[in-house]
Amino acid sequence: MNRNQITHLLNTFAQYVRCFTLKELTDFADSDSDTETLKHALLADSRFAQLEERDSNQKHYISNRSLFKWFCRLSIRLARAKQTRLDKRQLALLMSSLRIDDRWNSPPTEAIQFGNHLGFLAPAYTTDQYVLPIAHILSFMPHNLSEFTTSRIMEAISLDTIDLNWSFEHLAQESIQNGFSHFNENECYVIKAREGILTGKKMTLEQVGVHEGVTRQRVNQIESKLWRRLRHPVRVRDFSTALICSVISKQGNLIVPKDSPERFLSSFLAKCVGVPQAEFPYSKKLILGASPKDVTLPKSTGVIPEDIDTDSIANRLESQRQLCIIGNDLKSLAENIAQFRRKRLTKGQKAYLALRAIGRPAHCSEITGVYNSFFPDQPYTEHNLHAVLGREQYGVVWIGIRSTFALREWGYQHPSKGLFDAVTEIVQEKYEDTSQPVPFTVIVAEMGKRRQVVNPTSLTIATYCNQNLRRVSKDSFIPKERSEETQEQISGEELDRILREFEKEGNKRPMEKEPPSISGKESQPSRFGHALLSLKRKLTFLRS
Repeated sequence: MNRNQITHLLNTFAQYVRCFTLKELTDFADSDSDTETLKHALLADSRFAQLEERDSNQKHYISNRSLFKWFCRLSIRLARAKQTRLDKRQLALLMSSLRIDDRWNSPPTEAIQFGNHLGFLAPAYTTDQYVLPIAHILSFMPHNLSEFTTSRIMEAISLDTIDLNWSFEHLAQESIQNGFSHFNENECYVIKAREGILTGKKMTLEQVGVHEGVTRQRVNQIESKLWRRLRHPVRVRDFSTALICSVISKQGNLIVPKDSPERFLSSFLAKCVGVPQAEFPYSKKLILGASPKDVTLPKSTGVIPEDIDTDSIANRLESQRQLCIIGNDLKSLAENIAQFRRKRLTKGQKAYLALRAIGRPAHCSEITGVYNSFFPDQPYTEHNLHAVLGREQYGVVWIGIRSTFALREWGYQHPSKGLFDAVTEIVQEKYEDTSQPVPFTVIVAEMGKRRQVVNPTSLTIATYCNQNLRRVSKDSFIPKERSEETQEQISGEELDRILREFEKEGNKRPMEKEPPSISGKESQPSRFGHALLSLKRKLTFLRS
């Protein structure tokens, strides 16, 4: 085959409404045609898209024009059924109508990319699901208007390549100009000024009246009359075409930032066609195809991490099914909600999140470091955060070790008794059961059943320095009888003698040299002095 014959053959298949294989192309050609030559010519022609099935080596081809028209017809069907979301299996089943021989088990990647580029479908936030923005916008229009709009677009666009953004933007601007061509200059000024299309800010009735030299009441009458004309079934076709082309050029993005130049124009087009629009809370973004009741925030679950977690919020927004938003855009909205809720967290909730991020019992100093890394705008000192943690809010509990906290959801509990009382109780119970002195190893084992975490040093002090216990051997203890607490009577002379001997021993002890105080004040007493003072107080108490 010569080049002219190949071109004629490809022109013929460019009008074919379904997929075709290379074998079908060669069978349609002359018997002496070269298969490799036809294949290279087909792959080099930008008018065709190659559709390849993952589970099969068989390749199909379809013209961009036919694939575009198929997506347009699919959007019309789904808009009529009010179905703007499909899963992977449903999409593959629908796309199988493009084939004659068999069906696809999964939608071809190239077809999904084509539809995604033109805004017909896009991945939802949920895996293996797709949203269809064009079908969603068409679902709010009367059926005859939606069919006319898609037919007009199919006739106006030349689909030689997939890169069609300029063509759709041009068609949108052309349709807007045609829509306003039905009105005179003053009428166009009134409606554009009132809708913010002129300056990016809506003008008041009084401001428009001053410019036009009429009263604000007259401007209101003109505006009301203009809106009745704008929504006329014939004139609204231009604005519906402009709206759909605008959505296609933005690849199906239905979110318009409030501070963007196109915000007022998109809002005006949606208002003309009757497509609802609403501002999403705390995001400063306008969503086309959403009513105010559709953009309500997901209610709090009562679990702090879920309320401020982006994925959790996005999943709950997705489950509502009222919003037809691309997955990446939905995640962006969820991040805005999460940021808003993080700013409203209390100090107790922030402390809980810091401890939860550590994932284990931690000292207050470590929790403070994580807290300040999470919330650098409002740093906290260890002393202040210790006071917050000590309130034991939101499941935070002190576990019996100094300045160490954990979470109740991890299985930790606040100790019901102090360490000294717990040791006394263990010795009393074991002594009553066995009538034998209780070894220290048994106390350690029993304490492990009552507390998840125990400081060995604290447990040793609570055992060996416990006034309610009496040590009967090196490491064994029995409860002290109450009579033992009162039978130790020491005379006043004996107490004085003990104190004098203790002081005498202290004087014989060599004094440690201490550097002079910078402030000129006397230095603090040594540890020996503290011990002497403590013993004096104890003996004085016994004496009294």
